[in-house]
Amino acid sequence: MDPSGAKQFVLTWNNSVQYDTTGTWDGIIFSGIPEISEKHIYNVSVEGNSSGLYFTYTLVPNFNALARFVVTKFGQGQQFSFESTGWNMFWSVPRDACAVYGPCGPYGTCDSRNLALCSCEEGFKPSDNHAWVSQDWASSGCVRQSPLNCSTDRFIDLGVTLPDDGASSYPETTKKDCKETCLCNCSCTAFAFNPPSGPCQIWSGDLLNMRNSTPSKINSNVFIRVGASQLSMKRKTTSIVGVVLGIVGALTVALGICSFLLWQKHQQRSMDRRADSSDSFLRMSSYKELKIATRNFRSELGSGGSGSVFKGSLPDGSKRLLIYDYMPNGSLNSMLFTSNAKSKGKVLDWKTRFEIALGTARGLLYLHEECRGYIIHSDVKPENILLDGDLSPKLANFGLAKLMGRDLSRVLTTTRGTRGYLAPEWVSGLPITPKVDVYSFCMTLLEIISG
Repeated sequence: MDPSGAKQFVLTWNNSVQYDTTGTWDGIIFSGIPEISEKHIYNVSVEGNSSGLYFTYTLVPNFNALARFVVTKFGQGQQFSFESTGWNMFWSVPRDACAVYGPCGPYGTCDSRNLALCSCEEGFKPSDNHAWVSQDWASSGCVRQSPLNCSTDRFIDLGVTLPDDGASSYPETTKKDCKETCLCNCSCTAFAFNPPSGPCQIWSGDLLNMRNSTPSKINSNVFIRVGASQLSMKRKTTSIVGVVLGIVGALTVALGICSFLLWQKHQQRSMDRRADSSDSFLRMSSYKELKIATRNFRSELGSGGSGSVFKGSLPDGSKRLLIYDYMPNGSLNSMLFTSNAKSKGKVLDWKTRFEIALGTARGLLYLHEECRGYIIHSDVKPENILLDGDLSPKLANFGLAKLMGRDLSRVLTTTRGTRGYLAPEWVSGLPITPKVDVYSFCMTLLEIISG
């Protein structure tokens, strides 16, 4: 609870460092977690006075569900509700996993844009390599590859940012003076000149909460102390690389013309493919990313005629992925509505349109009646129907899908599909059935016919 008396709750490390907050209570929601008051699920109330503050949340009447709150291995708090036959996470604090205090441990750098949340900067290595590679315990942090020597140490700019907390401000007016002040203090591990909160800041002890930053977001350079041997090794490596680059330079020029011509041809083909597709929701995943996410494909869920299925997770735990075969013809939307489709002779004939409609219907029939648990796709539309090389359709984008037990005839959910494809009962906030997919399919069918 916020000790200042404000109607909000704060997350702190060691009862001293605040790293996140729920935002203030306005009588309906916490400003930082609007999902906590999601209608149809919880009734929330906050009460208190100068001596105390508390809030309660209860399930709305007639909503038979369970709830649980967990803390992930990276320190995020996540709230789940059990709807039908599966747990559904609908809010987390903090939203950015890197906002947790010290998620990557001493000298570890956090970057929530990467699948592997934590990394070690140049001159450092994981203190527990096995735990680091598996991302099971990234908070073990990194250690220096070369020991420090107070009289010979140097500084390197790693392009990271550090929080203001834990730093001491000094009145030095030049970068050189700031550097000398840090160098003369054997406990100083990093310095920054001209940050927003002061002209010279100096950090002592192990560095926590380092974050990768794009050049446009670095407010000041942070220089980290390293051993002279590490810097000499870097310079030697740079020198060797320079010689090698000089030797291969001539070959690079000779091969450059041929490479450029091949690249230009490849780019043109790629541009043609992208022009035929409007699948902005798709994200390409590299083999390395999938290997990290599945922990080297350690947990196999099952296998069939199409291959094996492995369990994996992203660092923030808040998203589920389905990895598909590459669908070279993009989405049905690109075939129906993209102007390039007509100019490139890719207008669908009536037989193909019929087969696409029939194949999509078969997919919905499987989801609604044939799989082990009933599945409502919730977002049937041309953008979510992918076409393979033979123009056979596959339903994709199950981000809004709901899993129903076979003993249930309807389910209450706060998720929504796409405007224009929504069934009336969904707009009215009533419990939904597989009929909402039938409605969306019929709207899609009209578009398949009309183009």
